[in-house]
Amino acid sequence: MGPAAMTVPDIADRAQMQRLVGAFDQGRLIAIPTETVYGLAAPIDRPELVERIFELKERPPDNPLIVHVASVEQARGCCARWPALAQTLVERFWPGPLTLVLPRSAAISDRITAGQETVALRMPDHPVALALINAADSPVVAPSANLFTRLSPTSAADVAEVFSPADVLVVEGGRCRVGIESTIVAVDDAAQTLWWLRPGQIDQDQLRALLPTGWHLRAPAAGRRTSPEPLVGPGSMAIHYRPNKSLRVSIGANEDEVSRLKDQLRDDPSSTLVELPVEPGAAARDLYTTLRQADARPGRFIDLVLPARCLSEAAWEGVINRLRKSASTWRQGAHA
Repeated sequence: MGPAAMTVPDIADRAQMQRLVGAFDQGRLIAIPTETVYGLAAPIDRPELVERIFELKERPPDNPLIVHVASVEQARGCCARWPALAQTLVERFWPGPLTLVLPRSAAISDRITAGQETVALRMPDHPVALALINAADSPVVAPSANLFTRLSPTSAADVAEVFSPADVLVVEGGRCRVGIESTIVAVDDAAQTLWWLRPGQIDQDQLRALLPTGWHLRAPAAGRRTSPEPLVGPGSMAIHYRPNKSLRVSIGANEDEVSRLKDQLRDDPSSTLVELPVEPGAAARDLYTTLRQADARPGRFIDLVLPARCLSEAAWEGVINRLRKSASTWRQGAHA
């Protein structure tokens, strides 16, 4: 498949933005830029386009979609109930890489929620995404614009390599500045619990600081909440975010061991050794791009070595989560 043409929008031109969302009336999806990754968008009230997302991504039906909104008013219209903690969290983190799981309203279909009585919502922190949602005059579902379980796209070119322009209008919005998917939490006011469903740039310490007295932040066992109805968030499967080659992650107990492991791998002709920045935010921004570039280089394996401290630092949790799901092999020393 040849690369699709990418549209560079003028978000100040309302008429142009409305022409762009006219792609929905042509039966096409729109790949929208966000601060996290590029998303494959369809309005929540267009079931045939929502269905097309599942078809193009080869996404299983039991994996719920995140609804993206351009205002808190839109978000509240998607919910049957808006707890006080939800308001606190959106005032602090929206627009931004935090997804809230809340009781859904009648505006949200079973297909979007995978049959659950909750909906995942976020407001992206990207001017192009917000302008497109406003032009569509509807919240949109927008899972990552990739094939299911493969590397998420952090540039318009990444999307254009995968999908035909006959199916997807790719809107250029620059490189994603966060680079990994949003943090997901579920607000359970009855249990005074904020359920931790997926790590991202916003870490647990930041969320705990906003919890009212008596509330707790908890991680459900195996990604499910302890209630009569299981709750599964997007991105909760064990295998995800994978490059085409086998990714081997090695954890060194200290910096000396990290250096020794890297030296060994540099001498392995079957390996492409990659490195991430030492700062966790920069590592998240570069993660998928680094793995894509390694996929295009010689060698059967991609190797990445990290120090053990990354496993215990809250700011690294989003990157470690993605690596655990994408790695074919996870090698950890006895002292790690």
